[in-house]
Amino acid sequence: MTLRRTSFILPFAMLLAAIACEDPPPPEPPPAEAAPEPEAEVAEEPVEEAEGPPPGVDHTIGEGQTLWAIARSYGVSVNAIMEANHMRPRDVRRLRAGQTLRIPGAEAVVEVTDGPSEPEELPPVEDGAYHRLGDGETLWDVARMYEVSLDAIMERNELDDEGVRRLRAGRALVIPGATERQVERIMGNRAQALAESRPRGFRHTVNRGETMWDLAGAFGVSVGEIMAANGLDEEGVRNLREGTQLWIPGVEQDAGGRVRRRLTQQQERAAQRARSLGLGTREVASALLHGRVEPRWIAAASRGGNRNRLPGHLRWPIANGWFVRGFGSGAGAYHLAVDIMGRIGWNVRAAASGIVAYSGDGVPGYGNMVLVVHPGGWVTMYAHNSANSVVAGETVPQGGILAEVGSTGISRGPHVHFELMHDGQNCDPAPLFRPGVRHRDGHLSPISRVEWTRPNDRPGPVTCYRRRRHPQSRWVSHESYGENESGEP
Repeated sequence: MTLRRTSFILPFAMLLAAIACEDPPPPEPPPAEAAPEPEAEVAEEPVEEAEGPPPGVDHTIGEGQTLWAIARSYGVSVNAIMEANHMRPRDVRRLRAGQTLRIPGAEAVVEVTDGPSEPEELPPVEDGAYHRLGDGETLWDVARMYEVSLDAIMERNELDDEGVRRLRAGRALVIPGATERQVERIMGNRAQALAESRPRGFRHTVNRGETMWDLAGAFGVSVGEIMAANGLDEEGVRNLREGTQLWIPGVEQDAGGRVRRRLTQQQERAAQRARSLGLGTREVASALLHGRVEPRWIAAASRGGNRNRLPGHLRWPIANGWFVRGFGSGAGAYHLAVDIMGRIGWNVRAAASGIVAYSGDGVPGYGNMVLVVHPGGWVTMYAHNSANSVVAGETVPQGGILAEVGSTGISRGPHVHFELMHDGQNCDPAPLFRPGVRHRDGHLSPISRVEWTRPNDRPGPVTCYRRRRHPQSRWVSHESYGENESGEP
C-alpha cells in the first residue's frame, strides 16, 4: 500500500452540551417575627466580596504584547498580575493574543505602549537562569556561549521552529543549567563572550544569480543563521539582489580564502569517532545507498542498547511540515521516498536515534544531506537541507536536530527528501510515522499503527523495493513546492 493510493478521513467530533434549568419558585415571604436582627446584617459580612474577582479591570492581550509591557503600562508588578490570575512561571510563556488577564488595582483599561526592552522583574525559574538576547545575537550564539544544545533551549522556552525565527533583541530566554553568576559574567562582557563562542564571520557580496540556498551550501551555514545575522525575513530572502552585502556568521576564512566552520568540542570528538569508524566520506554515503552497512556502525548506533532493535516507529522529520509527495510516485514508481515541505529556518529532526554516518553535499542531486545509521541496520536519509547541523560520528536521539529545511541540490522548494532504507531496499516509512502523516491543513493520516522493531519481522503494511533510478536514467527535478501547494497526496 502506498501513500498516493490511499485516502483517509480523520474524524473530528465536537460535543455541545446544553443544560436547561427552570427558575426556582419565588420564596415564601418570611413571617414578620423572622426578620433579621440589626446587628446580623449581611451587608457587614465580607464573604461576598472575598468570593468575587479581585478589584481591577480585565485586559485583553494584544498582538505582540508581553506580560512585562502590560504590567509596566498599568503600573503594577508582574508578580501581582500572576497572583491575580493564578499563574505559574511556565504559564507566562504560554500567553497568547486574545487571552484576558485580570489587572489588580487598575481602574480603567489602558493602552499598552512599548517601553524599554529591559523589564523590571522576571518570574522565578528553577534549574536555570535568564539570558536576554542582544542586538544581532542569535539562538545559536546563546547555545554556544552557555555550551547548551539548541534543542534544550527550545524545549525549556517552549519554542517551535517558527518561534525561533521570530526571536528579537530584548527577549528573555531561560538557559537550562545556567547560573546567575554565569549569566552575569557573559552579559557583563557580551562582546568578548560572543567572540569566544563563534568565529567573527565575514562579509559577502551577493553575486548575480546567487540565492540564499547557494550561500548556505557554500559556507556551511544555515539559512536561518544568515537571516538572523542580517535581520532578514522570508521576503528578504526571496528578493535577494546582486550586490547586497551579507554578514556570514560562524565561519572563518584562512589566508588562502578558504572558508570553514569551526567545530564545537563535542563535534571535534565526534569527528575523531568518525575517523576511527571509517565514517563521513562520500564512499560511505555510496555504500549506505547501496545497502552496505558495516556491523561496527550498527554497534556504534546502538549506544549500549539492543543493536538489533528499532524503537518501532519514526518521528515526523519536520514538526510542522506537511506531506507533498509519496513513496512510489513518479514515472515507473521510481520515487521511493517521502517529501515533506517546510519553511525556511525550520529544523529537520532525526526520525529515530542513531549515529550520523554522513553529513555533506558530495552525492549529486541531493544537496546537503545527512545519513543516519540506526540499531538493527536501518538507515534514514534527509536531503536538500539548507545546512547540516551535525557532523559524521555524532550520536543523535530520536527528535534531535540534524539540519535546517532547505532547497539545495536538485530541488525547487524548501523541503526534506526522506528515505528509510533496510537490507538494500527502500521502504515506505508512512505507516511508521507518529503521530501520522501530516497534511498542509494540519490533519493527520494515521495509515496504520504498526511497529517494526526487528529486522526480519517486517510488518505487512510496510512496502519495500530495491532502489530505482528514473526510467530515463537521469536526475529529475522535484515538482515546484510553492506556497500554493495543496499538500495532499
